[in-house]
Amino acid sequence: MLSELMTMPSPEQVMSLASVKLSLTRIAQVPSRAGKLCVGEAAAVGDALPAAALALGEDCGPGTWAAWQATAASSASTPRRATSGRMSQAYTAAYRGRFPQTSFVREEARRIDERLEATLRIPDVEPTAIVVIAHALPTHGGTMRTPIMAAIARACAERGWYALRFNFRGVGASSGEWSGGRHETDDVAAAVEYAHAIAPGLPVGLVGYSFGAFQILAYLERGGRADAVALVGVGTKDVSFAPRVLPPIAAGTFIVAAENDQFGTPEELRAAAPHARIATVSGVDHFFVGKRDEVGALVAEELARVLPVPSHLP
Repeated sequence: MLSELMTMPSPEQVMSLASVKLSLTRIAQVPSRAGKLCVGEAAAVGDALPAAALALGEDCGPGTWAAWQATAASSASTPRRATSGRMSQAYTAAYRGRFPQTSFVREEARRIDERLEATLRIPDVEPTAIVVIAHALPTHGGTMRTPIMAAIARACAERGWYALRFNFRGVGASSGEWSGGRHETDDVAAAVEYAHAIAPGLPVGLVGYSFGAFQILAYLERGGRADAVALVGVGTKDVSFAPRVLPPIAAGTFIVAAENDQFGTPEELRAAAPHARIATVSGVDHFFVGKRDEVGALVAEELARVLPVPSHLP
């Protein structure tokens, strides 16, 4: 069974529960720098992109994400379906990256294969590629709406690409039951098929973080294809910190690793996957707190290097 590389919350995260009040509201997506954010209606496979979108709501205070993650980490193994709580400013704050290329970005609710909740980020330029992004372990707070997922999607959209995030089965508003990694590879395959359907003729990139990275590796191992792949947080230890055997990793595969990853250092990863190309983000652990925009930039740079399309960056 494929397992996830996550950890228990810090004492600060647990203590934040005492001071945070969650409210039920629509989740505000990450706006682009100097831009507005909209969300449109869901569309089925093959539908054209909606011509209009609805403006979306307010920001929220810091600490909410930490509390939500702490609660998820201390819960039973069944993933939470509730994703209506407000996220923190780490999720909703405007991007402060180096290359603001779009002045208006849309975020649209989508439904993959009539069962998987998804969101499609659309730049204000003609998209030249579509990137599918797979999230971390849902039993430990991983969903398509976490800060690192938002940072990766934002970086991709600023390159002029569609960014498609989705929730694995049993997570958020996705139907079905989470299988602990046994069948989630089918969800990756469905998302890739959906990407081809809504963006016919465009190259497809795949990005996976932690559990999502292992699902992408499993998808590729069984014959799945993509025009570019970038992985984040691929550890050499499982969730119990026991050593693990990595699945096949093709030579040249790009992996972003955290300097202090508690589930395997970059050195340990290089020993386990000697032919991978590994970029190390300094001063962070598996969660990349404070460096998520850097992770997004590294991922987007790699995809831009490999995808057979021009980038909208100078």
